[in-house]
Amino acid sequence: MTLLTQIGVLEIAFSAVILPVGLLKPFQDKLVKDRKQLLQAHLDYFFMGILLILAGSILQPLASWIEPVLIFGSVCNPTVFMINSVAPDLPQNPVYRLFILASCGAVALAWVGIVIGVIV
Repeated sequence: MTLLTQIGVLEIAFSAVILPVGLLKPFQDKLVKDRKQLLQAHLDYFFMGILLILAGSILQPLASWIEPVLIFGSVCNPTVFMINSVAPDLPQNPVYRLFILASCGAVALAWVGIVIGVIV
């Protein structure tokens, strides 16, 4: 099993846990400020996990630079929603906005690289 596949399975497992745990009364009262962002994190971890499994099992071999960029983006992108669920005012911070841009850009860059690799 490739590293991408392993991380994809872990993301799906994490997705299955965060929503029910995040909606428990003690967490919801003290930690979760935005339930929609928590739901978005749950879905994004799930779909990013599916995409990593796809890339790790079907789209092999990949260029060596793609794997770390894809892992970074697919882990950080849903994490943005997790962070937003507990700190909804944080997106106003310029450093945090840079983190959001980097995570989204990493996913986009990696998938463009994959597409180019598949076509060529």
